[in-house]
Amino acid sequence: MNNTNRALNRSLILVAGLLLLAAATMLGLLATPTAIADAWGRVADSVRTTVAGWLQATPLAATGHSWLWIAALALLAVVVGLLLGFIVRQGRGHSGRLISEQTTDWGSTQVDSAVAEQMLQEALTERPEFLSTRVSTYRVARGAVLKISVTCRRGRDPADVVRIVEQALTALDDLLGLRIPALLQISGGFRVRSNRTTRIS
Repeated sequence: MNNTNRALNRSLILVAGLLLLAAATMLGLLATPTAIADAWGRVADSVRTTVAGWLQATPLAATGHSWLWIAALALLAVVVGLLLGFIVRQGRGHSGRLISEQTTDWGSTQVDSAVAEQMLQEALTERPEFLSTRVSTYRVARGAVLKISVTCRRGRDPADVVRIVEQALTALDDLLGLRIPALLQISGGFRVRSNRTTRIS
């Protein structure tokens, strides 16, 4: 759960995979008999000749250099900018603020995410049904959503796990006076794995 564009993410993975596949295929072909290596050499010579012709046919004023180099550098700069933006966006989406409401004309109510996270963490950690728990807050559609991940002991019924977490969430809602949306993710033993549940409440 973060604000990274999913289509961009998958497109980058696809392009990277295709490039790696092409490189691996090329290396495999070059390692085969001499005929293929010779054919590759002829293709490479043809490509070099074609590119040299393009550079000679596109001079930049009286500099003697081709404007294609400038276009290539500009394209490279755009690609680098997009990749940097993609990298910076990774890991974001977490929110440090659970509630931020203008309650009166003179002030607002602010509740940090750490408050709810610690309360739920303590309530769930005490339960013997769970091997581990993790609570985090994300910003989704301009609202805060709690993500609760629990790892259960083998043989626990997912319905019981959902009931336990819902009780903890209800207690938190009563304390805050507001119903907080939550995503519950359950994993653990064989029975739980075969009944994995993700829900929004």
